[in-house]
Amino acid sequence: MLKVGLELTLEDKDTGKRYRCKIADIKEDKIYIDYPIDLETNRTVFLLIGQGLLVDFVSDGQIPYRFSSKVTGRELGNIPMLILSVPEPEDVRKIQRRQYVRVDVALDIALTFPESNLKTTAVTKDISSGGCAVYLPRNIRPGEHETGKALLVLPLKEGYQYLQLLFSVVRLFETGGKTGASLQFKDTSAKERQYILRFCFEQQLLLRKKGLSG
Repeated sequence: MLKVGLELTLEDKDTGKRYRCKIADIKEDKIYIDYPIDLETNRTVFLLIGQGLLVDFVSDGQIPYRFSSKVTGRELGNIPMLILSVPEPEDVRKIQRRQYVRVDVALDIALTFPESNLKTTAVTKDISSGGCAVYLPRNIRPGEHETGKALLVLPLKEGYQYLQLLFSVVRLFETGGKTGASLQFKDTSAKERQYILRFCFEQQLLLRKKGLSG
């Protein structure tokens, strides 16, 4: 499940700060990671040995997992690395769907519905790694459970990320005189989910800074 190149999201147990990194190597009871990047400042951080962490990742099967770990050492070489403790298999737990991070945000999204022969641009109402809700133009009304393709633009701190995603229409809804659709992402890769999770965390941090959340 854990493998070289897998992207991890780390949460400091003491401060709640979140970081991203990748697994550089795995040996016996040690996970070697590159130096983490702070999701809020986009700068490299230096964690202390003994620091407790919550570690999130998305498996190849597109299932989010979490485990508890701590920094156990450093590896100084051509590429400096931190060493994390390896969890016991029973301590790696699935993150329930209700725990998915969802944020209210307006993002540009292009939608194609092959069954209805419809194409449109729309704006999201909210998004999580599992799907999003969008406001549709009045002349666009796909069928429930219809599948389609989306081009989503994520404005991350490190730059814009363009994701091409498959989706299915879960339901249509009316709100404030607007027609909307709840979309569930299908067959997303671990990397795509990680990009969306990172965007959601960055948005939460931004809202906290503005005093609008938490």
